[in-house]
Amino acid sequence: METAKDTDTVEAFEYGEVSKLDVSKPTGDVMLLDAAGHVRRVPTPSSDPNDPLNMNKWRKLGIIITCCWFSVFSLVLVGGAGPILPVWIKLYAPDGISAQEVVNLTTYPSLVMAFGKGQKGKMQVENVQTGSFLILPLSIVFGHRPVLLGCCLLVTGSTIGAAKSTTYQAHMACRILQGVATGATESILPLIIADISFLNERGLLFGAYWGTQNLINAIFTITVSFLVADTNWQRFYWLLLILAVVGTLMVFFIVPETRYNRSPQAIDGQIYHTDEFGVTQAFSVADAERLGIPTDASPDQADVPKLSYWQTLQVFYRPAPGALQVGLGTFGKMVSAMSSPAVVWAVLATSISLGVGISMTLTYGTILTGDFGWSEASVGLVNCGIFPASLFSMLFAGYLGDKLNLFLAKRRGGTHKPEDSLASLVFPTLVSAIGIIIYALTAQHPETHSYWGIVMGWTLYEFGFIVALITATHFAAEAYPQNPGPALVLVVGLKNVISFGRQWNKLDEPECRTNILNRCFVWHHAHGAQASLSSVIVDKTGYQRFMSDSTI
Repeated sequence: METAKDTDTVEAFEYGEVSKLDVSKPTGDVMLLDAAGHVRRVPTPSSDPNDPLNMNKWRKLGIIITCCWFSVFSLVLVGGAGPILPVWIKLYAPDGISAQEVVNLTTYPSLVMAFGKGQKGKMQVENVQTGSFLILPLSIVFGHRPVLLGCCLLVTGSTIGAAKSTTYQAHMACRILQGVATGATESILPLIIADISFLNERGLLFGAYWGTQNLINAIFTITVSFLVADTNWQRFYWLLLILAVVGTLMVFFIVPETRYNRSPQAIDGQIYHTDEFGVTQAFSVADAERLGIPTDASPDQADVPKLSYWQTLQVFYRPAPGALQVGLGTFGKMVSAMSSPAVVWAVLATSISLGVGISMTLTYGTILTGDFGWSEASVGLVNCGIFPASLFSMLFAGYLGDKLNLFLAKRRGGTHKPEDSLASLVFPTLVSAIGIIIYALTAQHPETHSYWGIVMGWTLYEFGFIVALITATHFAAEAYPQNPGPALVLVVGLKNVISFGRQWNKLDEPECRTNILNRCFVWHHAHGAQASLSSVIVDKTGYQRFMSDSTI
């Protein structure tokens, strides 16, 4: 990952040979380019050989692959069971379990990925402050590696329990535990990726991370329906158990502890501070002193011995200084992040997008089998279009998004502003809107439309959803510089809660089949349009700054 140009740029950055950024208060603006037009590596790596930023490229690649692996199989467990719902409905019907209660096997785990408390019929679930909102503080206090390994073991154990369950209640309990453990995909894993990457790389890496989830998830949802039709529904869990065990071994042998107490760095008259969430900010000396950030810290730690590979496999670490204060402070920072209009918009945008996706996944099986004569084994084929959609979204939001941000930064003399990221949402938003309309019209009038309307509507929507997820979370972290890390986690985690509430009363199966255009998706579409238009208000000041700063 390191080239001669990168090394020269870092040296120039460290020794003050770049233009000074006037920072009187945190604004979210970052100088991505130096005076010579070279890309800066922010945060600046220290001379500590154990700094995660100083890992060799192969170790970083292994960590990224491992993060993607864990996220893929754990999210398939939670969200890939849609094609199996008809089988479970028939299985539990003799026990008096309604179709809605069976659907809860897929919706409740998604809810507790953030946190949950639900009650439905005979089954009561109590999981307060679990998932990502619990896992995140634990990982900051005790370390990313031990908490991630704990999540791996929880996924493994709960998957065995789900496969061996003989009652609906036992099955639901195991599904809830799977959802809790899967919260790591939206808390620890993004932090690990941030710990080992530079700011100019994160768009591409997070694009690959989120895009890979949807791509591989599509493969599983296609094959799962055939697997269950040819064998039984337990094979779904046994297959993913194998992947969970492999993922646990990968985490143990590849992913070291990446939590790193990065000292504030005095560079070119400014103080660069990296918080516990891996987010770097630039402060003036006066503001750093006001906030209690040391201004005389030295970045030189060359005397620290480099840990051997076997030493990096340590499982338990000393808790962070002031562990209780740090853990409780994390919740306070997440609450304070909701005072930012940018964070509120990002939460609403991702929640509505996810709510539409949930509504589609819980209805396309019924529509295709009931109105178009598809077999239950073939329902998963509706996800074939997600292959190109995921690849294109990774390219669009990752590679092209980074290029767009650098282009806009060059127009301002090297300054990157958070609102630049919103420019890449225009095209995907239009594509998603078209996809929703096609899907709803086809579902409303199957006698005059082809099943390709369902396939293409779902495909177009997924492209926009993936891009929106990548862009909105990135934007929220940058647009709330007071506490960017909590803002990122809040957006990623809270979307599950809000989307769960939105779709709860919208998914009555007969109503969706007979009046899907008027009830199930027009609500989502209208509120999604409101959220998209509100981005203009969120971005108004930034847009005016862009017009005044840019040159023709």
